[in-house]
Amino acid sequence: MSDTGYASGSPALTSGAATGEAAPKKGYWSIERCKKSYLDYITNKIDEIEEQKDARRYYHGAQWTEEQLKILKARRQPPATRNRINRKIDSTVGLLERLRQDPKAFPRTPKHGEGAELATAVLRYVLDEQEWKAKSPEVARDGAIDGFGGIELELTQGDHGDPEVAFDVVEPDSFFYDPRSYRADFTDARYMGMGKWVDVDVATDMFPDKADEIEGSLADDSQFSTNPDREQKWFSFDGAKRLIRLVDIWYQHKGGWCWAIFTGSMILLEGESYLKDEKKKTACKYIMFSCNVDHDGDRYGFVRNMKPSQDSLNFKHSKLNHILSSKRLILTQGSVENVETARREWARPDGVVVVNAASVNEGAKADDQSFDFAGWAKLLEEDKLELDNFGPNQALIGDIKNQSGRAIQLLQQAGMAELGPYILGYRGWKVRVYRAVFCAVQNHWTAERWVRVTDDDGMAQFIQINGAGTDQNGFPTTVNALGSLDVDIILDEGADAVNAQADVYETLTQVLPSLRPP
Repeated sequence: MSDTGYASGSPALTSGAATGEAAPKKGYWSIERCKKSYLDYITNKIDEIEEQKDARRYYHGAQWTEEQLKILKARRQPPATRNRINRKIDSTVGLLERLRQDPKAFPRTPKHGEGAELATAVLRYVLDEQEWKAKSPEVARDGAIDGFGGIELELTQGDHGDPEVAFDVVEPDSFFYDPRSYRADFTDARYMGMGKWVDVDVATDMFPDKADEIEGSLADDSQFSTNPDREQKWFSFDGAKRLIRLVDIWYQHKGGWCWAIFTGSMILLEGESYLKDEKKKTACKYIMFSCNVDHDGDRYGFVRNMKPSQDSLNFKHSKLNHILSSKRLILTQGSVENVETARREWARPDGVVVVNAASVNEGAKADDQSFDFAGWAKLLEEDKLELDNFGPNQALIGDIKNQSGRAIQLLQQAGMAELGPYILGYRGWKVRVYRAVFCAVQNHWTAERWVRVTDDDGMAQFIQINGAGTDQNGFPTTVNALGSLDVDIILDEGADAVNAQADVYETLTQVLPSLRPP
């Protein structure tokens, strides 16, 4: 569900009308059950929700609370923020991009060998058309910060007589799920969904047949929100905004997946899932993954383990800066006219402190503070090392000088062990996305079309899909029929590697200059 509600697809498409089929009535969830499901998540996952808010603030550098800032201001102590969490998470996402692998289809039977190449070409076409290389790093960053990330698979209006397959990034602060779910891939979740604030005008355009009901049901639906920081800033009820809370929920019901779009008072639209998996069973449009799941079943990212060291680093920097820029004064009673003026002037490099004539020699002097700077500096260095060694370190990102390519590669393999569970979860999520996209293409691309595929050398070729042709006997047949393909989608193992020739060349370029005669 996009920011404007459901701008990527009309209700008709969402309900299954894109395929020409009416959504059958089979006793869907009531409005009370839909509302209770959302409220169960908000109630049972309050700790997880608050931790996500805190993690987003830390990533964006808002690492001091209002109470702490008030205390520092009263002390005249400047707050210091050395945001290493942001750099660590961004370097993790960059590492995943360096390890990017392309999807590839393999045939399940010998007679589907040529179809595997066709499936690979079609899948890569959809991914390129939907800007997969820009959206997948955003999902990886969401997983590292909020603890989970993913996409929602959609159908949009096409120009070939059938719908287009699209997907968009799920915003973690708008996502909710079955609080009993414990698995990292959400396969045990009975329901998932998203909630958005939408202008009433937009909602009535989306559901014109429900315009009167929407206008008559305006109320404060903030109970169906996790109240993230951005919503408190932009979606507050100040009397000038007419907003309505739209919730899109997908749930398992009678052996399949169903969906509903509802507000706080009514269901606007509902139906069966328009997506199917490899076994022709209905599937959920939300494809998610988690970074970590703790003993309570709460999902969390990297910030939880980095926050203590980050807080300690900020505190020590702020304290040391305050001590180094301050002096403690010893004044005798009546030695200066105004204590605050003397304090302010003493702190200035060119300050002038006026003292009474009777106390020129001993009326005012600075006190040499005995402070263990060496001990604090050591603790500060330990905090830095703790943050630097978390996740991608210098060895993992290859930022090491005077090392051969092979040596760097070995260090990277050792450093990647710490990110093993996260990388495996992220890769598994991508495989599930590839398979879901290809299944959607198989089920909904029925008309003839051409797709443009570009190879590694930049050469483009056009492939006909579901075209009309004749077989060897002259009978009509379908060329490259997607619906008849039977393939497996896996990741093509094509990660970057340093070969022996490149390693030798790098070593010689470093050694030969030292062997030149004087």
